[in-house]
Amino acid sequence: MGGMSRRKGAAFEREVVHMIRDDLGFDAKRNLMQTAEGGHDLIGVPGWAIECKRYASCSPADYRTFWTQTVTQAEAVGCKPCLVVKQDRKPVQVFIPWAGLGSDCFDQSDFEAAAQISWGLFCGVVREQLNSEQEKE
Repeated sequence: MGGMSRRKGAAFEREVVHMIRDDLGFDAKRNLMQTAEGGHDLIGVPGWAIECKRYASCSPADYRTFWTQTVTQAEAVGCKPCLVVKQDRKPVQVFIPWAGLGSDCFDQSDFEAAAQISWGLFCGVVREQLNSEQEKE
């Protein structure tokens, strides 16, 4: 990845950190060790491993590659995968595992089993997950 691409990606990660702080109230941070040690881009949202991608445009093959990376990194830390993608002149896209059939019914790494949702809906999913966990305690 070239220097310009890295800067563009880092700027988008910072943008998503601000979105998380504004919309969810979490003190999210960029994972600055991701390059040296691997791992997902953002930390600080309980239960989620968030990967961010910022490109001018993405092909279906790009999405599959991004999703495979996201799932692999999430599994390594025992979290749910979340892929946040921004393309030029398009709204932010969020991809998470589709849980409608139950986690044992599909391969989480299969991009066809990912749900594309809005940023607002992702925030709602996170809030609902945390409320559900608090009720169990």
